[in-house]
Amino acid sequence: MGAARTILGMVSNLMYTVKIRETAAKLGAIVIFVASNEELAEKIREIHPSLLIFDLTAVKPGWQEIVRAAKAERIPVIAYGPHVDKEALEEAAAAGCDFVYPNSRFTLELPDLLEKALSTA
Repeated sequence: MGAARTILGMVSNLMYTVKIRETAAKLGAIVIFVASNEELAEKIREIHPSLLIFDLTAVKPGWQEIVRAAKAERIPVIAYGPHVDKEALEEAAAAGCDFVYPNSRFTLELPDLLEKALSTA
């Protein structure tokens, strides 16, 4: 069994990393941020996180394969990005992300979203 209530994320914006980390801590979860698909895949195998979060402005080519691998392991996946980048949001939904939000909605709903995603993990 993997690490309980661990969130794994590929997020490049410091504002979002702080907000995610603080919100997760209030829910009793820890957050690990990674910078590459390889590191993400390695951490999924090592710790089997409770949740994955993708900032669609930070993803690297091939990230959709990571989503599929996470879904095969029944790990919920959240993706968020700029509302003007409808293509990226649609691509995230098509890749199998459980929750796909524009930045503003992600920020607004983060506490409830994390709680819901962690409760299904």
